Amino acid sequence: MKKIYIIIIMAISLQAFSQNHQNFVFDFDKKTDEIVFRKNTKKQEISGFKILTNNRKVFFSSNSINDNSKLEINTTREQLNAILQNDNANQAYHFFVYLKDKNKYYSVDHIVRKISCE
Repeated sequence: MKKIYIIIIMAISLQAFSQNHQNFVFDFDKKTDEIVFRKNTKKQEISGFKILTNNRKVFFSSNSINDNSKLEINTTREQLNAILQNDNANQAYHFFVYLKDKNKYYSVDHIVRKISCE
């Protein structure tokens, strides 16, 4: 019984640490990207961003980050294109958009993953 308990704990801990969360922070470009605002609200709230990647705009839904932590922009537009092309549901990526004019970071996610049925 003790061996089974140890095996279960090891399996759970390996699964918890096996997910590699990578953060990708990229800069919002006013010339090519656009902000999508929520409708039916009194003040303008950002619901997401349309980011130009691979010659098409991909919608990223967003949530603002309220803490004052500074994130370093570590992803170029070309790198973002490659990440989105090779994305699948098994990868745990965290995307952040930085708006220079508001000096604010937004946690974003996209829903362009393909679902394959077997």
